[in-house]
Amino acid sequence: MPRLLDLCCGRWGWSKSFASRGWHCTGVDLQRSEAPHNCELWIWNVLDVTADYVSKFDFGCASTPCDEFALFGMKHFHPNPPYPKLGIKLFNHVRAIFEEAQIPYVMENVKAAQHFVGPAVHHCGSFWLWGNAVPPLMPQGISKTKWTMRTDGGPGNTCPEFYIGKKERAAKLATIPPELANCVAQYAERILETRLGKTGIIYLTSPREQRT
Repeated sequence: MPRLLDLCCGRWGWSKSFASRGWHCTGVDLQRSEAPHNCELWIWNVLDVTADYVSKFDFGCASTPCDEFALFGMKHFHPNPPYPKLGIKLFNHVRAIFEEAQIPYVMENVKAAQHFVGPAVHHCGSFWLWGNAVPPLMPQGISKTKWTMRTDGGPGNTCPEFYIGKKERAAKLATIPPELANCVAQYAERILETRLGKTGIIYLTSPREQRT
């Protein structure tokens, strides 16, 4: 059974789709949540995760906090946002341990993060992606605004989920949609098929070393 490491797993947006395809998923987060089938949760600060631990997995996904970056995409409301020190630290740490561990990975964040962590490889609607295993073809038309609705139960609501509060709505906005997660999971499986040859040697996506 292939193994996924889902850092900053939150609502398990990545893991749910991978798990439904037969992967065993390990999520790491500071917040406790119910782990879906084929998933386990570690309450752990992502800054304490090491490359040695990451190397035990076949694929990695991460959605580090985007709150600080997102303010830079809303200049009308936040003309002078504070420097995203923590957002940069978390993003760069996760990217560094994925790279050091030499496993294929995908990281997701908001468009504005590019000003601080470098250009994304691709994007899926409003979900921007970094990593060495980003699929070249992505489903489009996916938007975080599908959860944007009034929270006071007033006119204009078309879904019973308008009763959710602001924090709940924000969490939904940050959750990876199944269309994106399934696309990445399918691509991850293709990578593993390519890496695992008849000799049992796993060929890394980045042209470095080979490991058995």
